[in-house]
Amino acid sequence: MLPKVKLCRKHTFVTRLCDICPQFCTADPLTVTAAKPPTIAFVIPCYNEQAGIQHTLTCLLGDINKLKKAKAISPNSYVLLVDDGSTDRTWELIEKISNAQPKRVRALKLSRNVGHQNALLGGLLAQIGNAVISLDADLQDDMSVVLKMIDNFNGGAEIVFAVRKGALLTAALSAARRTSTIAFSIGSAQISFRTMPISA
Repeated sequence: MLPKVKLCRKHTFVTRLCDICPQFCTADPLTVTAAKPPTIAFVIPCYNEQAGIQHTLTCLLGDINKLKKAKAISPNSYVLLVDDGSTDRTWELIEKISNAQPKRVRALKLSRNVGHQNALLGGLLAQIGNAVISLDADLQDDMSVVLKMIDNFNGGAEIVFAVRKGALLTAALSAARRTSTIAFSIGSAQISFRTMPISA
């Protein structure tokens, strides 16, 4: 099981830093409570999605509004669309949408196509908030499980997996590979990977 992250006021941008090198951290501990709804960044990598991006956002923003009204997430929560070097009008549409709703939709354009996982990593590095939920642009993900994921996050979980029924093993292996790649890219060689329980 992964260790719980010790947050501090000095190193909030690298949440594991104080666990890796506590002898160098002299900052005061940062108290984390579940009383305040977390700010969630919904990160969506996009590649040639001009046909469906508007429909995706309409549905997603509707679901996010419900979560905000239920006070499950902060009103500052937002969607981050990452254009992965699309060759169609995807970026043009993303830019138009984000300019029209800057508080609800943000945009990130990559200089070229780097692949889904690298686009996701770019979104993770660019996000501002308490947590990130990654989604596919084609609405394959079930938004009904988001509330349960947030409950687990508020309960102290560092990473929460939502696994589709019937694809548990494949999804678990894929998620583990992605998590290891992201952790290695963001962190340092001192980070050791540990077995992680899978929770739906």
